[in-house]
This record gives sequence, C-alpha cells and structure tokens, in this order.
Amino acid sequence: MNKMRTKKLIKNIAYFFLNQFFFFKFYSTKGAILMYHSVGDKEIFFNVRKNDFIRQMAYLKEKKFNVFSLSQLVERIEKKEPIPKKTVVLTFDDGYEDNYFNVYPVLKKHNFPATIFLAPDLVGRTTRSKQNISFKILDWPQIQEMFQSGLIDFQPHGLTHQKLARISLEQAKNEIKKSKEIIERRLDKKCCFFSYPNGDFNEAVISILRENGFKAALTVKSGMADRNSDLFKLPRKSVNLETNIVQFKGKLKFNLNFLK
Repeated sequence: MNKMRTKKLIKNIAYFFLNQFFFFKFYSTKGAILMYHSVGDKEIFFNVRKNDFIRQMAYLKEKKFNVFSLSQLVERIEKKEPIPKKTVVLTFDDGYEDNYFNVYPVLKKHNFPATIFLAPDLVGRTTRSKQNISFKILDWPQIQEMFQSGLIDFQPHGLTHQKLARISLEQAKNEIKKSKEIIERRLDKKCCFFSYPNGDFNEAVISILRENGFKAALTVKSGMADRNSDLFKLPRKSVNLETNIVQFKGKLKFNLNFLK
C-alpha cells in the first residue's frame, strides 16, 4: 500500500511540474487514445468517478481538444498523415451499463464521439470483479439507442472476454469471429476495430484479426499514437480511479512510462 501511495505521489508531482512549468503549452503531433472502463461510484481501480469524468470532458471542451472518433485517427495513420495537436480519442472497454447512464449524456452534451468495445456473450448480464463487486453490462436496447445517436460506435472485445494468447488458436478464432458477427448483425454495420481483452495478444492473434478484415486493434500499453504507429498495437492512456485532474491533463501531453 505504501509503495502504491508513493508511486501516486511521484506521478502527481511529475505531472504537476510538467504541466505548470516545463512545456506549459506543449502538445506533440500524437494522439492520446484514452481507455476507460466503468464510470460511477464504485471504489475499484478501473472505475472513474462520475464527477471526475464530467470534469475531464469539460476540460477537453474548454481547451478545444480535437476529439476524434477512432476511425478518424486510424484513417490518418493508414494514410501516414500528420495527427493534429491536441487530438484525443475516447474508448471504453467491456460495455458497462453505467456507460449508458453516466457517460452517454455527457458525450451528447459535448458532441464527443466514442467507441465502446463489447463482449457480446456478456451483454445484458451481471459480472463480478475479482473483488466480488457486481457490474451490469449494457443490454441491446441501450446499445441500439447509443449507436443510433451517431456518436457512439460499438466494436468487438472478444465473445466472452478471454485472454486470447492463452487459449487455443481455434478458441481465439471463435472469440474474434463470433464477436464480430454478432455486433455486425445486431447493429447492421461493419466492425473494423478490436480491443484485446486484458491487453493479451500475440502475433497469431493479430493474424486472425487481419484474416477477418480488421483494420486496427487497441492494447493496454501506455503511449501516444502517431502516423507511424502499428495499427494492430495501438497504445492507450488508462484513466482510472487514481487519475486526478493533474494526471489527466498530463496524460494528454506526456508519456511518463519511466514511472513504471
């Protein structure tokens, strides 16, 4: 616990000084793909408090960030085009029901696009975290409503949220193909993007994605995306319970991977 507190303190200090004194107005020509999960009142690491999320989105609006859809960013990378400064992409893994109640209204308010990655076999069900905290997953009517708004895209996250590099090749193929087919059928759309469940993948998994017509895939590795990024190993910036506004501002500009 003391180690975690020390790490958090160091992050806060590092981001504070970078934000306030060094590169005060600096933004690189790279895009920050933000990775969210749950947004609500549960005290668990991958959750973001509702009020914190509201403040984060208001900051993006106030500071005139370019909030791109994932497809806009991927298109830039495909064409090797420069990415505008202050570019942000919003992504949400797992499709928790709180995304409908606590995220969707805020995104509509600011007209921000986002991508939610779903495991179709879990839709409408209740799951439990390792800490035995329950989370309800979006149901199909909620998903349909969000998708029809034109702001929220839905893409596959595996069929049952398996670690794809730790199961057989046939199982991995089934997880990928079935999740794609179900979302495409339910929403009458094409799925081109994938988020690796738990960030677990290998070259064989990437080959399966390519064979099934995917254009890009997102990892949990921290970093910024630029026009030379590997489309099947796109990095993201995690936003979680520990991400205060100082860290949030820093994540939009800097990579502090040395803190790991």
